[in-house]
Amino acid sequence: MKMWDSRFREGISDLMERFSQSISFDKKLYKYDIEGSIAHVEMLSKQGIIGKEEGERIVRGLNEIKEEIESGNFRFQIQDEDIHTAIEKRLLEKIGDAAAKLHTARSRNDQISLDERLYLREKSVEIIDGIDELLEKILELAEKNIDAVMPGFTHLQHAQPILFSHYILAYYEKFKRDRERFLSSINRIDVMPLGSGALAGTSFPIDRKFVAEKLNFSKLSRNSIDSVSDRDFAVEFLSNCSIFFMHTSRLCEDFILFSSPEFGFLELPDAFCTGSSMMPQKKNPDALELIRGKTGRIYGNLISLLVTMKGLPLSYNRDLQEDKECIFDSVETTIDVLNIFNSLLPGIVLRKERMREAMDEFIVATDLADYLVRKGLSFRNAHRVVGGIVSFCEQNKRHLKELKIDELRDFSPLFDEDVYSVFDIERSIENRTSYGGTARVGVKKIIDEIKRERKIKEEGRIIGCPRCSYPVKVYENPIPTVDIITEFKGGIVLIKRRNYPYGWAIPGGFIGWGERAEDAAIREAKEETGLSVELKDILGVYSDPDRDPRSHTLSVVFVAKGKGILRAGDDAMEAAIFRRGEIPDRMAFDHKRILGDYFEKYAPSKY
Repeated sequence: MKMWDSRFREGISDLMERFSQSISFDKKLYKYDIEGSIAHVEMLSKQGIIGKEEGERIVRGLNEIKEEIESGNFRFQIQDEDIHTAIEKRLLEKIGDAAAKLHTARSRNDQISLDERLYLREKSVEIIDGIDELLEKILELAEKNIDAVMPGFTHLQHAQPILFSHYILAYYEKFKRDRERFLSSINRIDVMPLGSGALAGTSFPIDRKFVAEKLNFSKLSRNSIDSVSDRDFAVEFLSNCSIFFMHTSRLCEDFILFSSPEFGFLELPDAFCTGSSMMPQKKNPDALELIRGKTGRIYGNLISLLVTMKGLPLSYNRDLQEDKECIFDSVETTIDVLNIFNSLLPGIVLRKERMREAMDEFIVATDLADYLVRKGLSFRNAHRVVGGIVSFCEQNKRHLKELKIDELRDFSPLFDEDVYSVFDIERSIENRTSYGGTARVGVKKIIDEIKRERKIKEEGRIIGCPRCSYPVKVYENPIPTVDIITEFKGGIVLIKRRNYPYGWAIPGGFIGWGERAEDAAIREAKEETGLSVELKDILGVYSDPDRDPRSHTLSVVFVAKGKGILRAGDDAMEAAIFRRGEIPDRMAFDHKRILGDYFEKYAPSKY
């Protein structure tokens, strides 16, 4: 007996029944289907659309069905077509005709959209937690091996010497962006579609807001046609999975190469390798190869759904049944891969001596060119000179370090005895002190930055977000920041930031734990500008989710008088005085708006 079979004179063929069923895979949605049904029936009861006693009987029956499924006592049958029908059919068996009222004011079209959103919202949180653990493992690996050096590659050719820590932290940044993508996507998943009906809404006096609150949704869908036809949220989720797998696959490829005898940079833990049925010496990196191989399937899931969606007329079409298997597969595979990486990374053993020995002598060629640039030669000419030296060494089977000073001067008279220090690999690494470079001091600074970021996330107690259920940290101190507009020598002081986000900015920074905002403002002004300041006013408190790309959403803005000698420090690479008509175009954060408010309020004639 189908929900819709009264319309037809003949029954459905066995072939069509097997071909069209989805119960074999969408049964994974049982928990979310029941959760949504309970919220729906409670709303129907509250609104007087069904009786209170009927509503209570339906809820009890649904909870009993959930227990049956989780205990393995529920029998799924292909004739049930899908998870919605299977649950409703069993409910009818348990409580009788009252079960038929469950489907009042809804359609399977809005019901499946709801189930998928509940499922993906929960799984997104699980994936984000897994990526958080992965980031911690990468950080531990970087800090543990801070002294390991290795060749850096471009085109898989030796390029420049780098720290292994610098190399592995590149993946920290990639996976951090993956985490941000999954977290951001929750905003688009977190939309409650139930109440859209088949496509046009319903004539019953339903309360969609009540259902949304019951299911912890922060938003209601605004168009019923879009609600039942939309799978953008699923496409975006599959895209996030694909980008994540692109990163995991690249890391796998690196580790597969690095663990081979030709490289010998590292050894993989036995628990994630296999042997050969024929060759007893083999240790195959199968886990990494399988992840690399599964990446193609994850890409295929994204393409599959995109192609399914590309020509569908509005609104709902049965083609959309094909979204579930690719979603389930990508979710489960992503979680499996995170579990593997989080177990594998701590077991990696670096072969540090081999990594150092692997670097060929020409890996410092760029340093040699930089040496000539510091002597006054243009980089292009320096590049040409060093290229000639490398070619000479290769043709004459000479080592770079063996060349006499007179031989080097045949290529350029700028060479002097101090050139030989350039051939030191450690010096080459330590010279790259630009922010984000491979110098040990810089890498340690980045590790410290990451630790501070992670400490901020770890402090405080966890609650479920009242809107989307995502675990949220609640802080005793909300970690606000301060900005200090400092009046000095007829203008105001701005700093040019050395850290992301770049650009000119009002001096400022974090308020420390338990620190007064006023004290933080005085401290930050001194650290970044060298000036002593006397606070004279508060311009205001600025709060905006988008004011700072690092998610620092709240700032107390002070106005102060400065005295002393202006000099940049801490996060400032430059400090300067500006007047009203001179404010730079490239300002960080929301500081251009803040300065507009400042000038409008104070507008001293000298500005």
